[in-house]
Amino acid sequence: MINLYNTCWYFLAQAQTQPKSTPPVGGAGAEDKAPGLFDNWMFPALMAVMLVYFIMMARPKKKAQAKTSDLLANLKKNDKVVTAGGILGTVVNHRSDAEYVTLRIDEASNSKIQVLAKSIVRVITDEDAKES
Repeated sequence: MINLYNTCWYFLAQAQTQPKSTPPVGGAGAEDKAPGLFDNWMFPALMAVMLVYFIMMARPKKKAQAKTSDLLANLKKNDKVVTAGGILGTVVNHRSDAEYVTLRIDEASNSKIQVLAKSIVRVITDEDAKES
């Protein structure tokens, strides 16, 4: 993103420092006008490239956020989950509006741990369990 930003400013600076056109032949009443930012095609093209770049970066992020919020909304008791830290556990307690989820991480000793709901990255389904 920084490289794109620097490149944009470089091209804008180049557009501003382009040599002036030759003065008109009459010379007396002609004004010597510096080239403006919108006088050439560089600025609109640069804005189009920045817009496409922004769309390409923002859209996958929104999809990932929607997927995560959908995963948390459909989370229920006894779901087997994986956290961002790699902890495997079974959901013991979860409310849709709660910030934390209680996971049982050991069946034998009934050990439980509270984790942030946002840290749950995947729900393990029966197909996933058969594959591994």
